[in-house]
Amino acid sequence: MADEQTIILGGAECDYDPLTRLARIYCANCSEGNAVEVWLGDDGVPEYAGFVCEKCGFFNAPEG
Repeated sequence: MADEQTIILGGAECDYDPLTRLARIYCANCSEGNAVEVWLGDDGVPEYAGFVCEKCGFFNAPEG
């Protein structure tokens, strides 16, 4: 991620690349970093659809 920025997702800071729209989000179950597509909602708040951890298979739901 060459042009990294920091965004806040679920109260945690995450590295974010605005060119690829990928953020490194850590699994709530095993803490493995996962590359997850993130976009800005109509209100400018970062959003994601949830993801399955690449390491343990746990589904990480988007914050509410």
